[in-house]
Amino acid sequence: MRCDYHIHTHYLGCGNETMTVDTIVSESVRKGVESIAITDHLNELKFLEKHPPIKRDIEALDAPLDVYFGVELNFLPDGTFPYSEEVAADAGFQFAIGGPHGPYIEEYDEKELVKRQHEKHLATCEYPLIDILVHPWWFGRQAFKNKGFPWFDDMSVVPASITRELGAAAKETGTAIEINACAMFANPHYPFSFKAQYVEYLALLAEQGPMFSLSTDSHDVAHLGALPMAEAAMKEAGIPEDRIWHPPMEPLHGGR
Repeated sequence: MRCDYHIHTHYLGCGNETMTVDTIVSESVRKGVESIAITDHLNELKFLEKHPPIKRDIEALDAPLDVYFGVELNFLPDGTFPYSEEVAADAGFQFAIGGPHGPYIEEYDEKELVKRQHEKHLATCEYPLIDILVHPWWFGRQAFKNKGFPWFDDMSVVPASITRELGAAAKETGTAIEINACAMFANPHYPFSFKAQYVEYLALLAEQGPMFSLSTDSHDVAHLGALPMAEAAMKEAGIPEDRIWHPPMEPLHGGR
């Protein structure tokens, strides 16, 4: 089943004006995708009120694919997530994806950067309400520019030992690891060498037995076409189809 479980809309201002639920769905159908999830950000609880219109749009659909209502989480300054069973139930979120979205250091130190990211990856896996660890080792380029940090574009600085530790933790906690097309493989700021290293990274994770999730992380309707990049990385890393995560519940809109 072709699937994309990380997509943004215009409602939170993360996706642009092309990212209406109707347009996302019609373009996904056109691309032959069978199951998708809308997963806009909830970086602070004050943004919770922006999510109900997304749910209403999904419930009003009449389309031949499955659509889930998820949410993407980032760490709060205190190291927790703005999320709980009560928040999920009140909003109707069916599952959550999440993980680190920044370097979490004030002075550049490559070893400390790697250490902090690994800690955040493990903390995400250990958080019981998060189903998918998003785009491990992706960074927003602007955050590095703002701090005057050199760009992170070499996966060789990530020790194999911590990759194995993350893969084992993800398997133990049942957390899927995302294979993100737009953040990692369609990203023009990463050289080919980095993308090749990232496939090797996925293969090493896979040796530890975790599940994986495919996504585009689309912010523009044109980004939905990047899904084959994630599928190709999955195959190149030797990840079989039965190790691809799908939501365990019924979709909010079932059209298949």
